[in-house]
Amino acid sequence: MTRSNDPQAADLAQLARISLDTNHPICQVCGQPLHEGDDITAYAYRAAGEHAYAIGYIMCGSDIHEHPTVFTRGVREYVLTGHIGTCSNTRTQSTTFVLLDPTPVVTSPTTTAEPHVYPDAPTPRNPTQPTQQEPTPLLTAVREHARSDGGCPREGSE
Repeated sequence: MTRSNDPQAADLAQLARISLDTNHPICQVCGQPLHEGDDITAYAYRAAGEHAYAIGYIMCGSDIHEHPTVFTRGVREYVLTGHIGTCSNTRTQSTTFVLLDPTPVVTSPTTTAEPHVYPDAPTPRNPTQPTQQEPTPLLTAVREHARSDGGCPREGSE
């Protein structure tokens, strides 16, 4: 067996048939029950230093709800479309729901919190990314809200 030098191909191989980690899959946005064969959008993540991905949550349909908009530095994250399948264990007489045919829509590597949208992704829109503002330095905040006479800040400014 040869190892692929393409990290995305290795990730997708690991994400194919990954457990959805639930016995009763439902959409995390609208609460609709999901069944084998249903199209879904899934959020998968792997913290730096971890070897395996986990599914954070699933959403119904093939990308009909908003994507995650905030990604985390130090965590490899994927938004994937696919569909629900099942994997049966005859020894334990149990069935596990899994993600089949994962297609990446958005990813965020561990080195940044910026998303990468795949140009050929099966989605007509980009995920919304809120503009993140740097926190206001304390001295600046004090200057902006302090009164020249040393009194309390103006009413309604808090």
